[in-house]
Amino acid sequence: MSSPPVDSPTIRSQARKIAPLPLRSKRRGNITPSQNTVSTHGTPSHGSPSTASQFLSTASGISNYQYSYQDPDTTADTSHLSASGRDVPRISFQFDQLDGNSLSSEQQKTYTFRHLHNITPRPSPEPEEAPLPSSQNSSTGSNYSSLPILSTPDHSIPQFLPTLYSDDKIPIPKADNPLDRTVPLIVEDDSEIKASTPRASLSIPPTPLSLSQVSDLSLNLGSQRQRSVSDASDVSDNNDYTSPYDVRDEEAPLEPFFTSAFQTALQSGLGIANKVVTAIEKLVGSSEPSSDLKRLLKDARKLGTFESSDTRTIAVLGDSGEGKSSLINSLLHFPEIAKTGDIGAACTSVVTEYRQKTRDHTAPITIEVEYLSKSEIEDLIKELLWNYRQIFLPEVEEDTVDAKDYARFQRESEQAWSALEAGFKHQRGFNKQLLSDMTESGLAKATDQLIKWAHEIEWPDDGNSGMWKGTADTAEECCDKTSTFMQDRFWPFTKIIRVYLSAQVLKTGVVLADLPGLQDTNLARVRATQTYLMKCDNIFIVTKISRAITDLSLKSSLYSILARHAPVEWEESGGKSLNLAVVCTKSEDINQNTARREFCGPHKKISSSVMEQLDKRIKDAKENNQKALKKQLKRKQEFLLIDSRNSHVKEGLQNAYASKVPGGRLEVFCVSNTTYEKFSRKGNTEIVHASGIPELRRFCHTITAGAQLLEAKHFLQSTLPSLLSSVELWASSRKPRPQVEDRRQNESTREFLQVAKAEIFHTIKESKINFQDTFQEVLSEYLEQRNDFWEDEAEKKGLEWHSWHWSQYNAWCLNNGDHITPKRGHVNWNSNLIWKMRMELEYQWELLEDEIPKVFEKLLQTINIRLLKIQSHLKDKDFNSALVRGIDFRVQDIEYKFGLAQQDFARQVKLIQRYASEPNHSSYVVSEMVPAYRRAAEQYGTEKAAAQRSIVQGRITNGTLFPNISAKIQSSMEKQIGRAFRHLYRTANEVLDLIVCDVELALAFKPRVMVDARSQEHQEEERQKGELRDEIKKLEGKHEEVLASISNI
Repeated sequence: MSSPPVDSPTIRSQARKIAPLPLRSKRRGNITPSQNTVSTHGTPSHGSPSTASQFLSTASGISNYQYSYQDPDTTADTSHLSASGRDVPRISFQFDQLDGNSLSSEQQKTYTFRHLHNITPRPSPEPEEAPLPSSQNSSTGSNYSSLPILSTPDHSIPQFLPTLYSDDKIPIPKADNPLDRTVPLIVEDDSEIKASTPRASLSIPPTPLSLSQVSDLSLNLGSQRQRSVSDASDVSDNNDYTSPYDVRDEEAPLEPFFTSAFQTALQSGLGIANKVVTAIEKLVGSSEPSSDLKRLLKDARKLGTFESSDTRTIAVLGDSGEGKSSLINSLLHFPEIAKTGDIGAACTSVVTEYRQKTRDHTAPITIEVEYLSKSEIEDLIKELLWNYRQIFLPEVEEDTVDAKDYARFQRESEQAWSALEAGFKHQRGFNKQLLSDMTESGLAKATDQLIKWAHEIEWPDDGNSGMWKGTADTAEECCDKTSTFMQDRFWPFTKIIRVYLSAQVLKTGVVLADLPGLQDTNLARVRATQTYLMKCDNIFIVTKISRAITDLSLKSSLYSILARHAPVEWEESGGKSLNLAVVCTKSEDINQNTARREFCGPHKKISSSVMEQLDKRIKDAKENNQKALKKQLKRKQEFLLIDSRNSHVKEGLQNAYASKVPGGRLEVFCVSNTTYEKFSRKGNTEIVHASGIPELRRFCHTITAGAQLLEAKHFLQSTLPSLLSSVELWASSRKPRPQVEDRRQNESTREFLQVAKAEIFHTIKESKINFQDTFQEVLSEYLEQRNDFWEDEAEKKGLEWHSWHWSQYNAWCLNNGDHITPKRGHVNWNSNLIWKMRMELEYQWELLEDEIPKVFEKLLQTINIRLLKIQSHLKDKDFNSALVRGIDFRVQDIEYKFGLAQQDFARQVKLIQRYASEPNHSSYVVSEMVPAYRRAAEQYGTEKAAAQRSIVQGRITNGTLFPNISAKIQSSMEKQIGRAFRHLYRTANEVLDLIVCDVELALAFKPRVMVDARSQEHQEEERQKGELRDEIKKLEGKHEEVLASISNI
């Protein structure tokens, strides 16, 4: 369990209030450490005292640098622990729409913020999101349940040009306002704090919000501070906690997206959209709106809820039993939504995503199950048959094969049988005799029969379309329904399960993905996991903290997953392109005697006097029959040891892998799911924070903060003003304009638009052809020229293995060319075969990747020129100023959407490069070599050794290995090029259609009718439209103020 440290020189053991410590932003930039710098992940900053001192609050009476014990009865006044202290200045927040939120004390310091309504209406109480009052000792600054509810598509996060659209965290400025400091502040007197961490200059103060609705900012920040272990250890189970822990009251990360300034602007923008809805509905009344007005009303309603589409997928990886599912339950704050260990091995074989539900999901939980395609089912069956039958291969006997290898073969065979039995045990002809016929005809017969049965499976309900959908009201019902696809005959053929629910951690675009355990031995399943992993944005490696104490166990277990899924990238670059974090679970599981020997004593994290005096106090409490005090003191001892062990593990991991991760800092979190689950039910906020889960949840929000900022800014700067200009245009569409009344002028404008549209489409087509030519020149032709040379180099490598002993050669064939023995060490034949190709293509891939932003930038410039020509034409024709101004917003819209397309395309190209370069199970070289390895492994008799060498070497030198790899590269690239430019075409077409609609509104003109009755009706219509125009003008003025408030963010 972890707790944010507090720098003790800054905070005295006095009855003074401190403001909450915001979470440090990941990769903040050039940050100069100082004595006041605090690490939020439990590790000491440069220049800070001993780690242990950072974990203890002033309430414990423990001095700086080493733990020193002070009798609780003689501790200095600890009224700052209570929210009810009356002698201390308070900081409160007032809202324009709320009454009674401010305090009446004369010492009150009031900061007034505009009340921010919910961005999306909070749904009716559900198991995970029931509105619960926060604990009295809540450490949050404000809450964030009003943050945008995000839909969760499968595409990646938007990012156009690297300088404009980046995931790098945006520095928060040093602020003069005490609320904006990044270190704990003494609110009563902050004159002692002279220095803060230098930050890049931004004019918007980084006031941290909490993660419930921003409207809950009325929390008394003066009574809030970061929790420490000593706080938690002083809290008895007997304390009266009347409400469960409310996750919505957690403090938001210190990121621009979460600041009060930006959230105020975002909420104001949403308010503007909703006022547009009100204005249009007022005009329409009970009548049926026109098609144009109906479209505008629909757009306004959609913008009023701001469902963002940008997500970040976090892959949760780890062995079974390491606490993955429990961690997901804790992060989601939804007990038992992820089944924990009692389903069986099948549960670990299915990728399960947890996504934020959207407005289309009306039930508390929505479930989607996607099945394998027919070709994927066929591949799976072939892999299962191989895994089952390998135990019957010649020479695979307990006395002739290494014991470890035999045990693995036996385990893989048993797992394959378990999967096959689950899928086909209801078939009359299914038995082990069918599967274990080792003749070639026997293999073909078993394969054909199993595939036939698989194609005849009757899926639940309407699942024959490849997808099953259902709903659930509770976690138990959800698990019951998903277990159908994790057990019995369906689970072997289930591809992915998606669970949509409302959870605070998901609301900012996080997608949690529970990936199959590392013990999965089926090649098809491993390929699926590796393919999914390569598309993830972040990776959480989950391991028991007991396995992360020694350096040997760290290297052997924590990163075995990376060496398995991305071996070359890990070995050559340490996985620096991977965003990694390590989550050590079960931090509450500690042997106190062992921990005391390790962490107590001279020059250690805990001084001997601390534990000795605590021992004495525990003994005295026992003799005096003071059970409650004894329990508190024993908990204090335990938490001191837990924090010391956590700190030790974090420091060890970070030091060991500083050179292997981006920025030189490995994110490490020590958590206790058990503690979180237990004390969140009781509402014990202090211990909940000490569990480490809230800290990890904040880190999840930092992952999406940059993307959410970009999308929200796009909403404010482009989408919303486009709506305002279109509505204004509609309201002005019937106003006489002699300059455009002439029909020929109208037709010429329409023709101009059609020509401009055709030119833009032609530009996109030319860009596609140009990039295809670049790919042909840079990569495709190079592949064709070098294939023979790479084959020669691979042939030399293959001949080197001929000198190996037959048993070693056989072992590598049995392990698909990737094996390790004490004598040979770790050798990957597949990596050796393509080493020359990988090295030579590295530069070619760089050239191709560098070309992507150039192509998109040039394309965008050309399209912008065309759009500006349209704008100039409309201006020359004296069209409505709203129409002319609206073109600027359309330009911004297309820039943003092309940015999304650029990042997605660059990501897909990178994936193809990995498939071509990595010798993992999903790579091109392995798919080419595996059939040869398996055919070689099936050989037997006196000529077995020669036959094996002939088969493997023949596959290397038959002239098809590298041409086939090249063909897969070219085919994949052509597919992605076509997909990317089709998307650009659709995007441009959508934007141009909106421009055409606006122009048609401007061209519309209804002549005045001179009949009195009709004239009066027309006058009333004009009056109503005038009122709408006036309202839109006012909203445009407010919108300009909103944009000005975020101009420096």
